[in-house]
Amino acid sequence: MKIILFFILFISSLVAYEHKFELGVDGMGYSKYANEMVANGSAQISFSNDLFQTDAKLEFLYSSEYKERRYLLLNELYVSKEFDDYRMSIGKKIKYWGELEGYNVADIYNQKNYLQDFFDKNAKYGAIGADATRYFDENSLTLGVKFYEDDIAYPEGLTPYSPFPISYDKRLELSNKRYTPTYYLNLNIVSDEYIDSETKVILLHGYDTKRDIIPSSLYSLSQYAYRVNKALLLSHIIYADTIFKTELSYTDVIDYTPMSDYTQLSFGVEKSFYEVVKADITLYAEYYRYIYADDRKVKNVDISEIYDNDFFLAMRINFNDVKSSELKLGVLQDLKKDERILKAELNSRVFDSFVLHGEYLHIISDTTDTLLSRFDNSSRFTLGVKYTY
Repeated sequence: MKIILFFILFISSLVAYEHKFELGVDGMGYSKYANEMVANGSAQISFSNDLFQTDAKLEFLYSSEYKERRYLLLNELYVSKEFDDYRMSIGKKIKYWGELEGYNVADIYNQKNYLQDFFDKNAKYGAIGADATRYFDENSLTLGVKFYEDDIAYPEGLTPYSPFPISYDKRLELSNKRYTPTYYLNLNIVSDEYIDSETKVILLHGYDTKRDIIPSSLYSLSQYAYRVNKALLLSHIIYADTIFKTELSYTDVIDYTPMSDYTQLSFGVEKSFYEVVKADITLYAEYYRYIYADDRKVKNVDISEIYDNDFFLAMRINFNDVKSSELKLGVLQDLKKDERILKAELNSRVFDSFVLHGEYLHIISDTTDTLLSRFDNSSRFTLGVKYTY
């Protein structure tokens, strides 16, 4: 018995364990589709010892109405190692590249999870790859590779999440092999000498996360992955309580004639006001532009193309109460077309581990030639509770 107890204590001294579990239930109502009840959750687990650290994340989604919105997914599983001024990792991982609040044109490492939410920029699939980072004080240089291109599922049929008029075949078509690697270099520069700023320069060669939608048969569509050279610039500058943000992306399409080269520009300002009637208020103003090098080629095949000559205005109110209540309001307005998205979110803690949340999303599109127009004029309302431990 003493030997077993000693062994357990010995293992415990080698391994540190952390976890975070979330479980939520949402009621979702739609103006033009059948309502649904949704159960969702995740389990994040981290093990570490003197040699390496292992992180894993399991996610699930279950819709009472739409069978496409049902899955159990091991979305992250990777091993990392830190020593001296280096950090290395390998496995399935989610990365976040972005500065702006509304949409990130530079967030191109992972594919979006459209089954979870078409308009949630944080809904993403993990990607299988490896990276190595060298730190120079606060600056860093990362070399990375992505090994594999996944099939991506979309909701189909008469659902509020389907962007296609006919059936969708999730089998991926590619300009090269599925295992053809995608390489990137990420240089991160932090400065506080004259003004606080952080800048990332990312160069990528390989498959783009934007994919074309092509006919796979007479009655169905599928995705087509093509290879590119990309140059990205992400930067923010902090002055007083104001943050100035920039995300720029240029894409050189290598081997796919139907797709034009394209440039994406985005600029934003974030301003905070503290203790305004006991609340903290943050205002956001952002502008997005999408430029095709050849305007005659294929368009409107990806959600990134919605953000073309669009203005985003938002406000976050933190009430600074014991319930950690927070209200977010936002509007995305197309400056060329009669299209806009209105969104309101409210979160409030009801018990120590329970958060009540509500969301209202309204889409207005009076055009016929854009991706957003496929969702028509419609509304979505969500009310739910999430338990975290």
